[in-house]
Amino acid sequence: DDGTIPEDNPFYNEQGAVKSIWAYGNRNAQGLVFDGVNKILWEHEHGPRGGDELNHIVKGENYGWPLVSYGINYNGTTFTNKTTDKAFKEPINYWIPSIAPSGMAMVEGPNYYQWEGDILSGSLRFNYISRIKMDGNKVVEEEKIMEDIGRVRSIEMGRDGFLYVGVESPGRILRLKVSSSLP
Repeated sequence: DDGTIPEDNPFYNEQGAVKSIWAYGNRNAQGLVFDGVNKILWEHEHGPRGGDELNHIVKGENYGWPLVSYGINYNGTTFTNKTTDKAFKEPINYWIPSIAPSGMAMVEGPNYYQWEGDILSGSLRFNYISRIKMDGNKVVEEEKIMEDIGRVRSIEMGRDGFLYVGVESPGRILRLKVSSSLP
């Protein structure tokens, strides 16, 4: 709480390491949320061309960038021939083609009881919200919602218990209400 580096960080006492690192091998983090019920830290990140990832961030783990990836270079060439390796933590979910994830929220509260514990991710590229249905630390299904709303920049659970979505072109903030008839 005071801004100092916690002494239980995984590399705090490792000679030559950066003491503040919690996990590494991530490419370009765009969202970070904590599931307080299941005690899971979630992160999503831009991959290169293909290979955007949803990761369960674990203390001291290496996520493999750039040695493993489901994506390729923007010019179509490859930079690795490996998508997985036992030495690295595997993503929980990945997107091909890239959705360009942005904004991220863990759904909670009575206004969205049907979606409790699901993760919402914005898509800059395809102009929708990805509702990632979760069962603990497993992705059960993915659903596109609010398609064609514009480039989604941010998604937040408001203190009032409603979800808010920041969209560009035109710039606006939307409050998401869910019909009681939706699954």
